[in-house]
Amino acid sequence: MFKDEVGIEREYFLLDSSGNIVEPALFGFPFDEFGFLVEMRTLPYTSPLALLENLNQLIKAHKAQAEALGLKLHAFHRHPIPKEFIEYLSKKYHYDSLFDFTANINVGTIGSHATGLEESGEYYIGTAGIHIHFSRKTEDGRRVQLPIYKIVSKMDAKFIEIIRKTRRKLGEYEVKAHGFEYRSLPTNADIEKVINFAFKILKEV
Repeated sequence: MFKDEVGIEREYFLLDSSGNIVEPALFGFPFDEFGFLVEMRTLPYTSPLALLENLNQLIKAHKAQAEALGLKLHAFHRHPIPKEFIEYLSKKYHYDSLFDFTANINVGTIGSHATGLEESGEYYIGTAGIHIHFSRKTEDGRRVQLPIYKIVSKMDAKFIEIIRKTRRKLGEYEVKAHGFEYRSLPTNADIEKVINFAFKILKEV
């Protein structure tokens, strides 16, 4: 018997009353390694209902936190960010020392969503995603290697329309200590459908 678990990281932009992006760390929010996204990370769960409940609790708590501070959390998949703000964050979060461990099942794919940034004239475009953590263990806790190519391919096929619509790259994943995470989804994907399908795939493989 195996223990299959799924976890979620969902990224949000934190905006002030004028719609400007602000730095999450300054207001006590969990943040990504590049410093401009709020990162809500669930625990790993063995059932879709428990996982969705945990994520919804996080979202509710952090939205209340933002509202109390006169701020708002937004699940935009793309949002402009002034270059001077990124230059400030780059020095503070040491962008030059951050590595991209993202892999792709599609040979020849150039670039990834690791930084969450795209250059666009006077601005950068920040991108926010949903990362799906897949893991499988034996009864005594040993990690079992999952069929990454098969799982990533199935996720791509299921959500190809929104991935292409939001101009994200198909086939992205990153190997982790617990298993791996799928990284192609935008943050505005239907989270309930995503969670249910992730567990469905694990049962099938």
